Amino acid sequence: MLSTGDVHGHLRKLEKFLRLIKYPGNVDYNGLSKGDPSAFLPIVNFTFTSFSPPFAEQLVAAGLELTGKTDLRFIDTLYKALRDIFNYKPILTKQQFLQWGFSQRKISVICDIIDLVLQRHSQLKKPRVRCPTSHRDGRGEGHPTLTDADTVLGKPFVVNHIENPSSFPTHSSHAEALASHFVTCTSHDEVHSSSSSENRIIEQAEGEEDEDNILHVNTHHISIQSNQ
Repeated sequence: MLSTGDVHGHLRKLEKFLRLIKYPGNVDYNGLSKGDPSAFLPIVNFTFTSFSPPFAEQLVAAGLELTGKTDLRFIDTLYKALRDIFNYKPILTKQQFLQWGFSQRKISVICDIIDLVLQRHSQLKKPRVRCPTSHRDGRGEGHPTLTDADTVLGKPFVVNHIENPSSFPTHSSHAEALASHFVTCTSHDEVHSSSSSENRIIEQAEGEEDEDNILHVNTHHISIQSNQ
């Protein structure tokens, strides 16, 4: 026979789990310590049907409805859910659970059940990964969002963004300045080339004139010699 201290120790453990699931009902500690089934069934019912809506939906989807049943039907479905969903086998048979006594074992089973549902609730409430959505730039054009998979695989991905011209400098003014500088340099080169060409023409003309003068002098000199 279990000692009173052992039962109280298990009750304190159960009390902690009840605080975790925020059990709203009255707890019959006297009935729990004696193994009264009517003290355990409301706790199990709340844990499976009310504490975690996602888990309750999972039970319904699996065809394991627990509401509106007799105690025997309820325990039968409960044990089936523990076996199929959690792969858990209680240390008590269904008949033993519905009998008086076995208080410590019943408390231990209830603690295990609450712990299993808490873990499943944490898994079900995790945020799901969103599908990549598109965002729109200033022109209303949609662009796909870069996903983690694209980052890991190192795929090139280019997104055109329209920046606010008042906030960020653009390259248009720089390009215009370069174009203006290029035109100025081109004009200067053209003027320089034109001046060089004119100078060469003038020099050539002057050279030809000098040659004509020399030829004229030589001719005049020969003519004088002939007259003499």
